[in-house]
Amino acid sequence: MSKGAKILLAIAATFAVLMVGSGVLLAASIARAGVVHVKIHEPGRSGTHVNVHIPAAVVTLGMNLMPLVLDDQVTAEIRADLGKARPAMAAALQELEDVPDAVLVDVQDGPERVRISKKGRALEIHVVNPEGIFEISLPAHLLGRIAREIA
Repeated sequence: MSKGAKILLAIAATFAVLMVGSGVLLAASIARAGVVHVKIHEPGRSGTHVNVHIPAAVVTLGMNLMPLVLDDQVTAEIRADLGKARPAMAAALQELEDVPDAVLVDVQDGPERVRISKKGRALEIHVVNPEGIFEISLPAHLLGRIAREIA
């Protein structure tokens, strides 16, 4: 094999290692941060059917960029709307990540039902009513992040 071919082979191998390594690193970071899953199923042919998976890192990035979009007045209004309950809400959201698996809320009123549960590292919200089935699953650590923002 000529010297030029060896150099090209070394460059190609380095490029391949970088590409595979980047993919593995990206997959590991998504697996560690978790995924926000939104599922909407409205009955009937014309009903909306949505099934979306969003890496939690994208939500975290959005929360990091939010101060650039919202001015201080909007943030102050949000905090004022929460009132005296704000510290308690922030503490509850931060502790939710460490709560063992459990059903936190389970309410049924006729054909309507709301169930909020903690399973593993995720908070799951499941709503069933005549308008459809709505499910959201998100990593509990995102709630801790929200708590730090509102505290």
